[in-house]
Amino acid sequence: MRAHIVQSDSHALKRVARALVQYAPAAIEFVSVPVEAELIVLPVVGRQDRMRAVSESILSGGRQYAVIQYCLRSTLRPNTEGWLPLWRSARLVWSYYNLPALCVEDGVSPNFPFYLAPLGVESIFSFDLVPVVRYVIATSGQSYMTESVREAIHAAQRVGRKVAHLGPEMPGPVTCFGDLSDASLVAVYNMCEFVSGLRRTEGFELPAAEGLLCGARPVLFDRPHYRQWYDGLAEFILETPRPQVIDVLEQLFRIGARPVTNEEICTARERFDWHRIIDGFWERVEDA
Repeated sequence: MRAHIVQSDSHALKRVARALVQYAPAAIEFVSVPVEAELIVLPVVGRQDRMRAVSESILSGGRQYAVIQYCLRSTLRPNTEGWLPLWRSARLVWSYYNLPALCVEDGVSPNFPFYLAPLGVESIFSFDLVPVVRYVIATSGQSYMTESVREAIHAAQRVGRKVAHLGPEMPGPVTCFGDLSDASLVAVYNMCEFVSGLRRTEGFELPAAEGLLCGARPVLFDRPHYRQWYDGLAEFILETPRPQVIDVLEQLFRIGARPVTNEEICTARERFDWHRIIDGFWERVEDA
């Protein structure tokens, strides 16, 4: 099968595209030009009308497509009903959200080929046995207000600690890191007690999985889409107004992180194993 993966500027989505190629079976041939492909893999982060138009163009050209659904409830059209035409015409839909369950929640029939799986983490992400902790938490993102970066910084300031931010410059007691190699990113995670996955409404938050394997305890909102993958491995807090989130984070920071155990590392390695996840994707595509 000849496949083409639509690329994205997102750091996390680039990792997924790279893993789809790296761990693909030998029977999959990747082509750089969409018209040469039999299957096109579409990353979906919103823009329902545009994605439906793209999918219809692919089908009219005699090709098929698979969907990776990264966003749903945070899109302009969060109800699953509007997405069903895209999903039902796909050869496969992969998401870390339980889309059939969300369809039932919305009162529509989840009749489409579906693969439920998390994102993965490369083996380079590992725990230093003798870490030098310098930061109370690692945050990530392009905005001070999104992904609760602001809340983490304010809570850290209250306890006299610093934040490691993976992204542009931020105000406060923060050391900011720009475009890092994986090895440098591992070093940063190893210097953190916690790692933030505090995106509101929905998300998977790949840094939470990466940081966990480097010994940083993830902090996530207590929502089903996070529990699905991080239950037993993270600290969960309620998705409350910002001042309350700051208060809860301050308490966590004062208590300190529970050390990540070898057993938890093994569980996370298996749960977020790219090879197994990508094998499952391509197997289902080929069986469809």
